[in-house]
This record gives sequence, structure tokens and C-alpha cells, in this order.
Amino acid sequence: MFSENNKISGRQTFRLLTYDLLGLSTLLVPTVLGRTAARDGIFAIAIGVGAAWLYLKVLKSLAPGMGGSYAQYLEQRLGKAGGALIQTGYLLYFVLLAGYTAYLFADVVLQELLREESFYLVLLILLLLAAYGLWGGIEGRARIYEMLFWFLLIPLFLMLFSAVDGVQTDYWTPVFSADFAGIAEGSYYVFLCLSVIFLSLFLGEYVEKKESIFRAASGALLLVGGIHAVLYLILLGSFGADALGTMDYPAVTLMSTVQITGGFLKRTDAFMFGIWFFTLYALLNSCCFYGSSLLSGILGGVMPKTEEKARKRWAMGAVLVAVFAVSCCFYKSRACFVWYEWFLWHIATPFVVIVPLILAIGRRQKRVLALALCLAAPCLVCAGCATAELEDRNFPIELAVENTDAIGTAFGEAEGDGNRVLDYSHLKVMVIHRDIVENKEAMQKLLDLLEEKRELPRNTYIVAADDPEKILALSDGLGESVGNYLEEQFENVSQIKKQAYPTLGTLYQERINQTETLYIPYVDDEDGKPVVRQYYVLKRGEPAGTVGGDAAVLAFFTDNRMEEYQLSLSDGTQVSLSSPHNEIAFRERAGQREIVVQVHCSGELFGTQQNAASNRRNTAGQEQIAQEHARIEQAVASYMNTLAGQTLSEQGIDLSGSYRRLGGAARGWYQEYQKKSARYEGDMRIVYEVDIDWVNL
Repeated sequence: MFSENNKISGRQTFRLLTYDLLGLSTLLVPTVLGRTAARDGIFAIAIGVGAAWLYLKVLKSLAPGMGGSYAQYLEQRLGKAGGALIQTGYLLYFVLLAGYTAYLFADVVLQELLREESFYLVLLILLLLAAYGLWGGIEGRARIYEMLFWFLLIPLFLMLFSAVDGVQTDYWTPVFSADFAGIAEGSYYVFLCLSVIFLSLFLGEYVEKKESIFRAASGALLLVGGIHAVLYLILLGSFGADALGTMDYPAVTLMSTVQITGGFLKRTDAFMFGIWFFTLYALLNSCCFYGSSLLSGILGGVMPKTEEKARKRWAMGAVLVAVFAVSCCFYKSRACFVWYEWFLWHIATPFVVIVPLILAIGRRQKRVLALALCLAAPCLVCAGCATAELEDRNFPIELAVENTDAIGTAFGEAEGDGNRVLDYSHLKVMVIHRDIVENKEAMQKLLDLLEEKRELPRNTYIVAADDPEKILALSDGLGESVGNYLEEQFENVSQIKKQAYPTLGTLYQERINQTETLYIPYVDDEDGKPVVRQYYVLKRGEPAGTVGGDAAVLAFFTDNRMEEYQLSLSDGTQVSLSSPHNEIAFRERAGQREIVVQVHCSGELFGTQQNAASNRRNTAGQEQIAQEHARIEQAVASYMNTLAGQTLSEQGIDLSGSYRRLGGAARGWYQEYQKKSARYEGDMRIVYEVDIDWVNL
């Protein structure tokens, strides 16, 4: 049984405030930080969270004088007229923020889940849900959030943990590279989003134990600040600062790049959207709830004879209508959107900070189940990827792209024999014609088109072929689709880690970051099976020709992206290297700049060499064993240096992928080659230094 006394506990307060702080900020803060503070965004988060914590101390100082609601407290301190004026300011803040939240909420739904739906229909459904939540009262909503809290956060933590595997820590450096203005702007934006913590003032009349409000608020602020720090580091390491600053909702996009082996859960972004659904809903509902409460109080002075319940209903309806109108303005006019962001930066946030500061200085549920079902229903609707039913859809596993014009007509078309809608949300592999890969303008056109349509998952593997349609036709002989076959090869069969294979998301972000050397597998038909013998190279967004499998494999091993690397030396010795933890350093010697690859791994001989080595180990002394160690290590280093040196001098391709590491290891060189990156490979020489921990030698 629920008490239904319109009161909530301290734990419910903590979870309610966590929801209010989490949703909107995690969607918007990473993009702004990528654009302003870039690699120093983590410091901006720390400053912003620290400022919000100090702000919370100011709010807490008002608590002893607040016997009832915050609105009553304002009237006590500022008089009837002054209190009504400040309440009107808060009301305007709530209506505009609710409209902004509702617009972003609907926009995320349309971009990520229901692309074919009407904005107005989605917005109307969201506001009807908000109306139902308001009707249920704060106690009912708090109980729902309390029950769902860990059911939402634990999957978020698990997905973030899964995303760590794809983080490139080189994208975190160089630190202290942003100017003061950029860090200050990023810090203020973090504080702007977290300043919503002032909602704790409005909870005074609803929390049973007043002293628990600000303890709960502190916990919520620290938890959300920690999530922001972890999330930003993962996003920065996954996408790079430049690409991150251009993305709409990078946190949602990150979920689509997390690769889970098999076909059980391809659209992880749709699965994880439940987090933002409930957190954005919580903020929208809170703004409407407090706004309608303020409006009801203001109407009480205008219509004193009107019954309180009737005033609340009128106020609730007026706020929801105003929110709908504001959201429509944001949708119809970009100028309104820009104006509101300016208003939020320069007027709204200073207002919610200055008012408590002045006051502080001057002072020296039966409906719960129904609501839960109502909230869960949209998630069931969102399980699909658009409006057509599953039986009316066809889900391609692979896609052939012969030219950019052909792909432009493919989206949304029905298949000739079944009139079923093509849904690419489960696409595994896209096979691109080699002419597109070798032509920068054609590749740019293709990526622009795909990103604009947003039909293909970002974790779709990209491969190249002379005849993409012929490669897909191999499915008949394989007994399974080429998409499933290649995905299995990349993720489970090959010793190369799946993170080494470029995906569509990798191409999106690299055309902006321009720091990586990507190796796109070139697929050919061999005995009726698609095999990879060569790789097309994209060097910082520029096509750089092809390299053989031996060169690409060395690049993957150098980058610690291989489980086991087998090579045959010139004297016939066969060596297997595993568990690499290689490092790259930079030095200048005798006027020559060098990329030093320090190889640290385990090693063993295989084939006929293994038994011979075992016999030598049983009969030889320690000195002979050490000499054999040194001989093979020198031969391995010679093999790597020769292969890497030839590829660098003849094709201008750096197999070490060292360019992206410059910021953290050679700051001076980084600043120099930012302006003339085309000269980088020509100025360098690669040196491999090998240290092997032998297993059977």
C-alpha cells in the first residue's frame, strides 16, 4: 500500500534529482565540450561540477528559513509583489526549459528510432504522458523512478564498460592544448546544465525530512558529475575531439558503435534509448510540475474564489499548452532555438543563480502501476525502427555499393518481388566498389549521403571489392549470407581483433579528425569464399593505395590489435608472437627523426622448429640459450624494420600509426605537423626494438 500523502523520502529525492540532472546534460555536454575545451574537456567538467557544488551550498543555506514551499518563502522575504515577480521568472524558466526538453526528446526519437513519424504526433504523445505523470503527483513519479533507478543505470554502466575496448587513449592528448576561453566556456556550459540542481528548493514541501534534501542533492550531483567524466573520456577516446564537436547526440551514437558479437542485439542504441527516455521524461515532468504549481499560486491571487483543485487543473493545462507551443517554435524556426540558447546562457542561468545568492546574503500510490505501464508502452513501440510492421520489412545483412548514385535510390524502396520496406538497422557488412575507395570525392559523397539518411548502423563493417555484387552472390555457395560470414571471420575466427576493422562510424569520424591510418579489407573470391589478401589504406582521410596482408598484419600487431602474430623469418624459423603490449616513442638522432616501436610480447617457435628448440634447451647452457634469444629477436626486428621501412619509403604509409600519438608523446612535433601533416611520413624513419619473453626456447 502507498501512503498517498504527497510526500517522498530522501532516497526518492536523490533518484529524482539524478534523473533531472542526467538526461539533458549527457546528450548535450559532450558535443559542446568537444567544440570548446576539446581534450581539456575533463577539466571543464571538474570545474563545472565544483561550481555546481558551491552553488548547492548556497541553496542549502536557505533551508533553515524555509518552513513551507519555496514560493511562500519568496513572498515572505520579498513581499507579495516581489515574490510574484520572481515566481513569474521561475515560471518562464520552467516553461522554456520544458519546451526545449520536449523538442530535444522528440528530435532524438525521430532521429534514432521513428524516422518516418510526425514530429507533432511524437510531441503530443510525450506531453500526454507528461500530463498523466502530473495527474499522478510527485509521489507516484518518485516511486516509479525509485524502482527503475538501477534497472536503467546498471545497463548504462555495462554499455560504457563494453565501449572501453574501443577507446583510443591517444585521442586524450595533448592536454592543456585548449585556450582559457574554451575551457571557461565549456565549464560554464557544464555548470549551466547542472544548475538544474536548484530544483531541490522546490522539493521542500514534498520531502518528509527536510535535512535529507541537500544530502540527496549532493549525492546526485557527484554521481552525475562522475558519469559525465567517464562518459566524456570514453566519447573522446572513441570519436576524437574534432568529430565529437560535430555530433548531435554522441552518447546515443556511442551505443550504436558498441559491437556485440552475433545478431542478438545489433541496435544497442535503440536498446539503451530507454535511459534517455526516462531521464528526459523526468526533467520534462519536473519542469511542468513545478511550473504548474507556480502558476496555480499566481492564479490564486487573481482568482481567489476559484477552488484550488480547479486552479491546479487550469494551470496544468496552460503549462502543457505553452510547452507544446514552445517546442513547435523550436522545431519550425532555427532562430528560436538560437535565441533560447542565448537566453539560457545570459539570462536564465544567471537568474536562477543570483536569486538564491541574494536571498542567502540578505539572510546571513495507486496510480503507480498504471503510470509504469503508460511509460513502458512507448518503449515497446520504439522497439521497431520506424512505422511499418516487422512482417512488412526486409532486414538486409549485407549491402553492395557499386556507385554513389545507386545508393541514393536504395533507401526506403520496396523490393521488386515482395513490396517490403528495406530496413538497414541490422546491416553487418557494406561492400564498396574499389573505385569509390580510391576516389576521395566519391568517398566523401557516399559518407555525406549515408550520414544524412542515417539508415545504416555505425558499427557496420566496411570492405572493398572489384565487384561487390559478385561478392554478395557467394552467399549461395557458403550456405549463409556473406554479411554473417565476414562478421564471423572478423569477430571470432581471425586473430586480428575486431576493433582493427573499419566501420561506417570510423569513416564518419575520421574524415573530420584526420589522425588515423585505416586499413579497409579488400575482399576477393577464392574457391567460392570471400577472402582478404590486401587492404586499402586511408591515411588521415586520403586514399593511399593498397598494402599486402603481411604489412597490414604488422600494423595491427604494432597497434596491439592482434591476439597472435605468426611470421616466417628468412632462415626458415617460424615464430609466433602473442600478448603484445607495444609502445611508441619519438626521438631525433643525427638529424633524423625516428618513430621507435618498442615491441614487448610473448613468443614461441612452432612447426618443426618447436621440437628442435626443446632439444636445444635440454642440452644447451644458459649462455647459448641467451644467444639464441638475441639471434631470433634480432631477426624478428630486422623483418619488421624491412617491411615497415619499405612501406614507408615506397608508399608513404606508416605501419606504426604513430601520427595520432604525437600529441601525448611529442608535443612539439604535434604542433609542427598539425600545419603540414603531408610531410610527416617523409620526415620519419621507423625503428622496431624487439623484446620477447620466450615460452619454449
